[in-house]
Amino acid sequence: MNLFPNLFSSSKKNTPFANDEGIARLKTVFQKTGEVYSDLPLFHQHQRHIIPCMMIHPDAGVVLFNFFSLSEKELTGVKASVASKNDKDAEIKSSDTKSFIQLRFDEIFHTQISPVRSILICTHLSEAEFDALDESFHILIPKNLALFSDSSDEHYLKSVIQKGSQSYDIAKIKQAIFGEFVLPDKNILLSLEQQKAVHLPFEKECLIKALPGSGKSSVLVAKALYEKMKDPSLKLIFLGKLSCNIHPLQAMIFQFIENSHWGLNPAEIRVISFESLQRYARAKERYDLVICDDISEEDLVTARKLTNKKGRLLLSSSYEIDEVSVVHPLVQNYRLSSALCAACEGLVVEKLSENLSLHSGNTFMNTLLILEKLLKETEPKEISILHHNKEELLMLQNEINTFFTPISSLFDAPHEQEELLLYPLSHLSCLNNRYVIVILDTSAPYDPIELISRADTKSFILSQDEKIHHLIQGETRETP
Repeated sequence: MNLFPNLFSSSKKNTPFANDEGIARLKTVFQKTGEVYSDLPLFHQHQRHIIPCMMIHPDAGVVLFNFFSLSEKELTGVKASVASKNDKDAEIKSSDTKSFIQLRFDEIFHTQISPVRSILICTHLSEAEFDALDESFHILIPKNLALFSDSSDEHYLKSVIQKGSQSYDIAKIKQAIFGEFVLPDKNILLSLEQQKAVHLPFEKECLIKALPGSGKSSVLVAKALYEKMKDPSLKLIFLGKLSCNIHPLQAMIFQFIENSHWGLNPAEIRVISFESLQRYARAKERYDLVICDDISEEDLVTARKLTNKKGRLLLSSSYEIDEVSVVHPLVQNYRLSSALCAACEGLVVEKLSENLSLHSGNTFMNTLLILEKLLKETEPKEISILHHNKEELLMLQNEINTFFTPISSLFDAPHEQEELLLYPLSHLSCLNNRYVIVILDTSAPYDPIELISRADTKSFILSQDEKIHHLIQGETRETP
């Protein structure tokens, strides 16, 4: 009997339920120490490997599990033989997968950072039943590399973990195997909650909900490209909040592709802003996957028009969107302090005003007074001023350049690198200056969370609107 397909391939003869039971058992036994993955696609230069089950363990390295579902009744009187190279069922061999993983170790770390072992799980054979099989089975399947239907948890542990062996770095192993888990600009792994979001299955719409500074854009890009690798024919499009967000998104996409060695062509991936959304929605072109970074409920309606009949939406936002049922929250934050995160959630936070200063009264006069103070300790290029009305910005520019040596320009006008720039309020999320002056009147549209999150740098809010003052004090607010 030719057993190669049943031992080392994703043969259809294996019972999915039996495999599911085996995977569930592995996750239970190793839940505290190892990470178990099932039906896992791995990619490299357009090559695709589907691994039925794999575990990464600090005391075992990489362990590949294969499932053998034939019973004693089906194998009685049968002799086993290895499949020939022409066997059509043996398309995915553990030896190929092992070589693939070892290749990744060499490429990323130039050394084998972990052993890669294979273990067979006989879901319908007890150890005694295996012993009773023809000798050819014992030659083909070493007993010390097999687990049986009656194997105890202790036997599982002893078979996989070799006491006294060296410890292996799980982070490095994952960095080599999972291109989608590596943050390319820093060459570090995404957090565990971010990794779960990248591999989260979804059928229609999925929302990554997180505050600014949580890495939701990175997760969105990693997950979108991972979906593309699972289905190379997938037609996708990225949408950034503003035109100023397009270049960072494009750069991130390029970095992820270059770092992952997936062989994708970044030129084939379109990136637009929500400002262009209406125009694209009116066109006839539709997409399998539409990725929207920092979307609002208002834009969601139009974004849906970009999907084809089987299309999906992958979204991120700081706010919950009632119409989207699959939500994956990211709790950990890499930019905002825990106090600022609490303030963004609407809680009263002491000392918030240390970095987020409120000023009422004449906005032009207050702006000049604040500038006069700031220019004694920093350069003009470190300061940005925002207002939602362009005419007001022009008037303010004239006031600044009259009061001081001409030092300011509008962001979209020709300007010197050292100048202070004035922006529309919508660009607040794009700026990373040390000092920001935000002018808000009663008609100014603003995002409460984005406003509060600016307190990680020194920000000055000029407003006579009582709602703004209540907002900074942590009182209840509505979603914009």
